[in-house]
Amino acid sequence: MSHERLWSYARLSRLWARTLIVVGGLLFLLGASLEVGDPDGDLAGWLLTATATTVPTTVLFFFLLRSWMRSGALPSGRLPEATRDTGKPRRLEASPGDWRRWSAVLGVCMFVAAAALTGFLVGILGGGGEAEGVVIGVLIAWGIVTARDVRVVDAAQAAEGRVYYAACRRPVSVGQRLVWRAEGS
Repeated sequence: MSHERLWSYARLSRLWARTLIVVGGLLFLLGASLEVGDPDGDLAGWLLTATATTVPTTVLFFFLLRSWMRSGALPSGRLPEATRDTGKPRRLEASPGDWRRWSAVLGVCMFVAAAALTGFLVGILGGGGEAEGVVIGVLIAWGIVTARDVRVVDAAQAAEGRVYYAACRRPVSVGQRLVWRAEGS
């Protein structure tokens, strides 16, 4: 019996996209709360600058990431590499507990990494909302691009009568081993 689990590829991709967007929002809240806690802080100015940086960064990076990631970094770009799941050794689908654990691990790791990157950029470029807005904008754009591509995965599954899975113990390198099963099997 294999210790691998089958993780729904579309669901993992959605989870990744949502996590990126939520982490972007949480970074915005973190930045604002740090500004409130700063005795010399200017919350209104920070909010204006962070928003004025986040919005154009999101728009710009939406188009850049959509173009850059098209050559294989989007979830749908990995589908041609999927192989038919032979069922030997028998793999079970990830349980609700597996999904909860993975969602928590992904969320915490992404938030810590994004906060560390933001802290680094604030340390180099200075605070005020500009560095924070750039990181937030890139994360949100990346999440939106990925979320839009999940619709392509859903359409491919429906058209082909297949369900795509990542076959792994924990989905840390999801695109490395994709399998598919006929829908309903």
